[in-house]
Amino acid sequence: MVSKIINLCPTGTQSSSANSLAPIFYNEIIDDVLSCNEVGITLVHLHARDESGANTYKKEVFQRIIEGIQKYAPDLVIGVSLSGRYFEDRSLRTEVLSLRPDMGSLTMSSLNFPLSASVNSPETILWLISEMERYGVNPEVECFDSGMLNYTKYLISKDILPEDVYINIILGNLFNAGTDVATISSLLQNVPPKATVCFGGIGKAQLKANVTGLMEGDGVRTGLEDNYYFEDKKLATNLQLVQRIHRIMNELGMSYMDAAVFKTLGYVNKRPVYIG
Repeated sequence: MVSKIINLCPTGTQSSSANSLAPIFYNEIIDDVLSCNEVGITLVHLHARDESGANTYKKEVFQRIIEGIQKYAPDLVIGVSLSGRYFEDRSLRTEVLSLRPDMGSLTMSSLNFPLSASVNSPETILWLISEMERYGVNPEVECFDSGMLNYTKYLISKDILPEDVYINIILGNLFNAGTDVATISSLLQNVPPKATVCFGGIGKAQLKANVTGLMEGDGVRTGLEDNYYFEDKKLATNLQLVQRIHRIMNELGMSYMDAAVFKTLGYVNKRPVYIG
């Protein structure tokens, strides 16, 4: 039976209790991740909020989330956000790396969202890669269009990124790649040949992108970071989104890849010693 990756992104920078059912505070995130892990996920991609609910880079907040998850799911692969959407200062974005997670997000260019921008200069991208290497963290590459895939391939050719890099292709952002067949075909042709690739989608693009990931890629990125709704305007929970992926996989004769198998592919922290 073919196994596929399920990358859960339980909450993002834009989610709130007013617009979604996404977990906001550390205890809510822990509970949500553990519930989804009981159904079956491969890894989790974490954002953090402070006591007021504001986005934070602080490693002590991330530490509470990571330790809470690892207490009950010690084998789950842990990824953290190094987003430049709110914090452009490089040292702030990488503070969490000293916790030595397995993966850290790496968006391969600056990009716009409807109300804000995520700033990632070439210099910053190279610096993030070097800092991840310092702490044994694997890049969780994020590509929103073919240009970002081009830059990923360029860095592979220069031995700055590994050939078997992990990539999330994220569809549906207004300013980047959509979910039409021509665009998806072009993206697939531009994927580095030895990369591990999952597909995610923003808003209503999530389900189509996830099906593409099951059929044409190595798995999916799903969760309330990218999409608040189950169908139409019915709010979703992370558990519902993960359960839906499992139902689709069952119909296709697929299973999910557990974290232990994913780690054997090399996506585990290479220096797993906490240095404080």
